[in-house]
Amino acid sequence: MDPIDALLLDLGNALVELFRINRGAIHGIYQGSHEAALFEAQGGMIGPGGFNHLQSVIDSAAAIQTRQDAANLALNRINGVDPVLGPRVRALCQPVLDLGQRYLDAAAQTRNAAAVLQQTNATRLQGVVVGQGGLGPEIVRSEQALVSNQLTAMAQQLEARGIEPRLIPQAQSALQSTLNAIKQLPIDGREAAHKLGVVLASIRLLVRQTAVRAAIIGRARLLAVLLGIEQALVAFGSRLTTPILIDMRVIHQTLGISGPEA
Repeated sequence: MDPIDALLLDLGNALVELFRINRGAIHGIYQGSHEAALFEAQGGMIGPGGFNHLQSVIDSAAAIQTRQDAANLALNRINGVDPVLGPRVRALCQPVLDLGQRYLDAAAQTRNAAAVLQQTNATRLQGVVVGQGGLGPEIVRSEQALVSNQLTAMAQQLEARGIEPRLIPQAQSALQSTLNAIKQLPIDGREAAHKLGVVLASIRLLVRQTAVRAAIIGRARLLAVLLGIEQALVAFGSRLTTPILIDMRVIHQTLGISGPEA
């Protein structure tokens, strides 16, 4: 097998895994999990039995990092085999790597903020219990179910107990940036899929733009790259509400290459 072919297989597999995990296959990328981690760091409890949401955030970040590392390893190896092709392949994959990095950055901020709150406010919310997925009997991921909004809804009774009804206490205003970062995360699977869909559409556009330039930079190998990325998109894109597909006949025509009819 040609070295590029083997590396493209590795890259395609890594991309599919990144697509899957960024689609919302793990709980630790959601706003609710991050807010719950900060709540629990201050002694609060989610549901009657409690849960370690910080560990969920940490485990999710580790899973994303593993897949980011696999994709980067394949990209670095492609660059080693073909230094001209390598940067162009990385540019095609960069949108999904950037999305994964945003999730990693948010997880790092949440982990650091939780550590601070455990040191300074470990018992501030002790005895406060919020619902897992809201104050009602159903467990759902929604705006209303976020811990911050549940605390707001409980403001009167919390204030009567001398508890500030905020996820981040006023005295820790420096941690507000963490809460702002958390607000950029998806609330539920639908929103996670939308964020990923935007990324996949961006990759599709980059693939077609790259195809236009392919004749200048060695089109045979680039076509192999485009096919590898396209196969990863098709393998995953069909699972989304709006499939992300690339018509390779258009790329073949652009490159002036005779290809099989789809």
